[in-house]
Amino acid sequence: MKVVILAAGVGSRLRPETDDKPKAMIRVEDQPLVQYQVDSVRKAGFKDEDIYVLGGYKMERIQEHFAGTNIQFIYNPYYESMNNIYSFLLTKEIGDDLLLINSDDFFDERLIPLILADSASTSILVDTHKELTEESMRVKLDRDCVIQINKKMGLTEADGEYIGISKLAGAELEAMYRKAAAMIDNGDTKAWYENVYEACASDLEIVGVDTKGYAWVEIDDFNDLETAKKLAASVLS
Repeated sequence: MKVVILAAGVGSRLRPETDDKPKAMIRVEDQPLVQYQVDSVRKAGFKDEDIYVLGGYKMERIQEHFAGTNIQFIYNPYYESMNNIYSFLLTKEIGDDLLLINSDDFFDERLIPLILADSASTSILVDTHKELTEESMRVKLDRDCVIQINKKMGLTEADGEYIGISKLAGAELEAMYRKAAAMIDNGDTKAWYENVYEACASDLEIVGVDTKGYAWVEIDDFNDLETAKKLAASVLS
């Protein structure tokens, strides 16, 4: 299994912080966000050569930060014209099972071994405790399996929120790549990779693993960044 941190986006809602760097390089406490993610998977047993950062916007800043390590990089040249469905499809070149992490997540490092320990080969972390908002990537489950994942369903319809960490393997991952390629070929270039999960959910078993209340925040704007800074002391203790 390899780790992929998706870090191609511009992070426009965090300007001017992202004028000269990608969102993944914004600092929480004393280090960039992406460093926390790398540290969390290192602690879970992954070696640097098994870790990929998939970048686009000002990717060189991330490469400079990890200079001297064996962390690998994949470049998405279409980070401005396509959504992260294309970044997801680019991970196919790795040719392995994946632990997929959104680069704008700040999270309790215990969430990584939690999803890795789950017996399902393909699963996503779902927070069933947090109050949902219009920004939430909502998840509907049936006997712990994903049947819907989107930002359109009613807040009261959802069972939880996808936090941006997935474990993807085998036949399920191959089917997702085929679906992503077909969606892009059909012009659906603004789709999220979560739209691929939903499109495959009726045919594949994608298990929702509960976060057990471990803290996390998706950093989209300055309010989220402040929340991450407040969480840092408890998350890192």
